[in-house]
Amino acid sequence: MTENEIKVLMKKYLNGTITREEESLLEAFDYKLLSKNHQNVFKNAQHKSGIGQKLAKGIQSSKTRNPFLHWGRIAASLILLMGLSYFLYNYTHQEIEVEPNIILTKSTEWGQKLNLVLADGTEVYLNSGSTIKFPKRFDGDIRTVDLEGEAFFDVAENPDKPFVIRSGEVETTVLGTSFNVKTYPESHQVAVTVASGKVKVASREKEIFLLPNEQGLFDKNSKSISKKKIDASTFLHWKDGIIHFEDAELSEVLETLERWYGVTFEVDNENIGDCHLTASYNNERLSAVLESIVYAKKGISYEFLSSKKIQLRGKCTD
Repeated sequence: MTENEIKVLMKKYLNGTITREEESLLEAFDYKLLSKNHQNVFKNAQHKSGIGQKLAKGIQSSKTRNPFLHWGRIAASLILLMGLSYFLYNYTHQEIEVEPNIILTKSTEWGQKLNLVLADGTEVYLNSGSTIKFPKRFDGDIRTVDLEGEAFFDVAENPDKPFVIRSGEVETTVLGTSFNVKTYPESHQVAVTVASGKVKVASREKEIFLLPNEQGLFDKNSKSISKKKIDASTFLHWKDGIIHFEDAELSEVLETLERWYGVTFEVDNENIGDCHLTASYNNERLSAVLESIVYAKKGISYEFLSSKKIQLRGKCTD
């Protein structure tokens, strides 16, 4: 039935001119309407209570006027009044359109970092040369994001909706905790470092669980996952502006400096990666970092070929 037809039947019902056939049609329609929209009939608890009082009063007055009134008529009145309530509410309130959910992408260039808060309150610290993709809002039973590069997550707790970070072949799942995921494309490993809480790291072949001060490593070549005890703070300094190297190969040091400062290194000695460095730099200028390295590693020198290109010469003697 159309809206106009329904209104005509309702008017006839109220003024007592409705036929039995028309009344049956109206009852059938209202029953179908309520079955589909029972949750939308009442605006709120007060509205529901008011309708109940009107129904009770109407039924009582009907009994006084005609004690032999058929209960089917009372049932029809109940359905009619609820149906009218539904129509009055629906047609006097503009329908709110649900905004479509979209996937957002945030990226950082070399030398840049970014802090952001997701829709659920999760805080993300995105390191240099990284990309994260996440929905504008988290619908469904799982909160899922995609990461390439490195990020620290302080996940908003929600036991009913796990938080999942997809990093290529690896998925990291948590309920509410803080941890770091490092998954740069050029690296042969995906590293997950836990600062608090409990984290599950899984590939197609295996899954492990990590606790605070544990690190999970996925090897992209062998597809294996392992874990080890570490001092998580040494792996999380970057989000506070600190570069920390713990017995790191110089080749790894140079890769980190390239991402951190947005530069590239040219090396004239392939064996320079055999050098190892342990050091920390707190928001230092690149030139100060390089001076520190060549002071600690005798036999190495550097030269700025341009503001973004540096040549490293010599050989470690350590």
